[in-house]
Amino acid sequence: MMKNKSIRFKMILWFSLILLLMVGVTFLAVRLASGMVLRGTIRDYLISTVEENVDKIKYVQEQGDPGANIYIQYKDGFLEIDMDFLDVVNDVHTALYAADGTMLYGENPLSRQTVAIPFTESYTWHMDVENTRYDLYDRRLNIHLEDGELLWIRGIVPETNSAAQLRDITRMSLILLPILLVLAMFSGYLLADRLLSPIRKIESTAARISKGDDLKQRIDVGNSNDEVGRLAQVFNHMLDRLSRSFEAERQFTSDASHELRTPTSVILAQCEYTLDRARSVEEYQEALQVIHKQSRRMRSLIGDMLDYTRMDQKSERYPMEDVDLSQLVCEATEQLRLIGTGSISLSEHIAPEIHVQGNRMLLTRLVQNLLSNACRYGKENGHVRVALSRDAESVRLSVQDDGIGIAKEEQERIFDRFYRSDASRSIQGTGLGLSMVKKIAELHGAEVLLESEPDMGSTFQIVF
Repeated sequence: MMKNKSIRFKMILWFSLILLLMVGVTFLAVRLASGMVLRGTIRDYLISTVEENVDKIKYVQEQGDPGANIYIQYKDGFLEIDMDFLDVVNDVHTALYAADGTMLYGENPLSRQTVAIPFTESYTWHMDVENTRYDLYDRRLNIHLEDGELLWIRGIVPETNSAAQLRDITRMSLILLPILLVLAMFSGYLLADRLLSPIRKIESTAARISKGDDLKQRIDVGNSNDEVGRLAQVFNHMLDRLSRSFEAERQFTSDASHELRTPTSVILAQCEYTLDRARSVEEYQEALQVIHKQSRRMRSLIGDMLDYTRMDQKSERYPMEDVDLSQLVCEATEQLRLIGTGSISLSEHIAPEIHVQGNRMLLTRLVQNLLSNACRYGKENGHVRVALSRDAESVRLSVQDDGIGIAKEEQERIFDRFYRSDASRSIQGTGLGLSMVKKIAELHGAEVLLESEPDMGSTFQIVF
């Protein structure tokens, strides 16, 4: 059941249960502490009252003025009791006793119940009589009779006042604590509603995106920098990346369709033209050559697209190892010479024993793409220079040509998939070579630098 409830409901429920537990514990603590404080206060007052009365009793041989003090004949003299002797004050009863338990003066509501209980010096004890708890305190007088007999004062106080005060405290607690509980629960509801407001915004934005397929929408949480605010920022960054990825995929699909449409149209047109009527052997051969050329172009384009997609999706398919980059570049330049570079001459300056961590197949593809790109866009009887060097901070691979160059405004887009500058559209190519170069460099943590001027050539540098 709880799994289907909202986070707000769960937060309020748990918050309420914890508050209820805290209120219950607080009520018990207040009741217990109040009872202990009240009992302690009553006992302290009992002791102080008895101690005050101790100093108000003397034993004298002759009776003085009866109007000033109270005189009780005892043995061969008199017990002189000050008129300020408090026999009953604030429910504290005080009585004067002989050692044998005979009450000589004062009041004791438990005289019959306590007559057989011996006196104990400066000791507080209690007893229950008819559902009422009484505290008692005994104190010996500093009076020395001739026969050595001792006199005692016994104080008695019922805890009825403390019980009444405790009931008042309990009654107030039972009124105030539920009110505080309701106020706290209402505050928790408002707090949960406010804290979950950004999450509801995330939910509504995600729902709108899901229904409308609009990745341009973003979550607005103001300037909040708490956990929920940072979560919303992460969602916005994720949506930015998804939007760019989807846009790139749309562009890739559009460009791929456009690039494949041309050879497909040529093949269909050539087939329709050839099949329109009977042709000579030479015409059939010419048509097959055109179809073969366009088919090879399509195969090359599809292969490049598959390779690019694999790199874009699963970089773990290309394990890294120690690669002798010097040897790899030398082999690539030698292969290019064997294939042929036309009228373009090729020279290299490659430092030996330069090693990098990388994937040999991808690095070979990178070097081949740079070299073929330089030869493809180089000028007639031009020159391509390949250099590989190492300094204290980096390894630098450079491929320089003196061909058609790239305009300044086009240099940022030259690495986009299928992008071809106006000056290069007449030259055969898939439009994915430099894009793959940049992708391979990124997979190896390298940087691609470009320096180019129209009609002056271009220099591509890969910095590891």
